[in-house]
Amino acid sequence: MSFSERMNGLLGQSVKASKKIAGQAGHKAQDLGEKGFKASRDFIAKAGAKAQDLGERGVLLLEIKQLEGQAKKLMAKLGLEVYDAFTVKNARSVTPSSATLKPLLTEITSIKEALEKREAELEKRKKSK
Repeated sequence: MSFSERMNGLLGQSVKASKKIAGQAGHKAQDLGEKGFKASRDFIAKAGAKAQDLGERGVLLLEIKQLEGQAKKLMAKLGLEVYDAFTVKNARSVTPSSATLKPLLTEITSIKEALEKREAELEKRKKSK
C-alpha cells in the first residue's frame, strides 16, 4: 500500500470519526436543549403560580383591612347610639334588641364573621406555601 493510499484511508477514517462525533454532539446538544426548555417551562409555571398566590394573598389582606375599617366605623356608630340613648334620650339602660342598636350589632357580627373567614383563608395560604 502506497503512502497516498494509506493517507486516503486514514483521512476517510478521520472523516467518518468526525461525522460520528458531530452526530453525537448534535444529539447531545438537542437533548440538553430539550432539558433546558423543560426546566425553563417548569420554572415559569412555578413563578406564575407563586405570583398568583401572592396576588390572592394581597387581595385577602386588602379585604381584611376594608372589613376592619367598616367594623371600626360601626363600633363608633354603636358607641354614639349608646351615648345618645343615655344623654339625649335619658334612657336608664340599653339592650341589644333596642331598635337603634340591633341592626348595628347584626352588621358588626356579620363583618366579624367575614373577617374571621378571610383571616383563616390567609393563614391557610401562608401555611401551604
